Amino acid sequence: MQAFYGVGIVLLSGLALAFAAGIIIGEATDRWYFGGALVGALLITYSFIILLLRKMGVIGPRKAER
Repeated sequence: MQAFYGVGIVLLSGLALAFAAGIIIGEATDRWYFGGALVGALLITYSFIILLLRKMGVIGPRKAER
């Protein structure tokens, strides 16, 4: 299951990188609505990355608190 989460994190990281590039392109071409929409998509992607990291046990409560 850990490998599945790891693959998900890698895929979501690539997607986040694409969104960041889209934000730069949107701002450079003066399409602020495109860049703004991608900011929201980037934040949602980051929340899923954090969720998968938490499910893997990489982040979260300290071991003493478990």
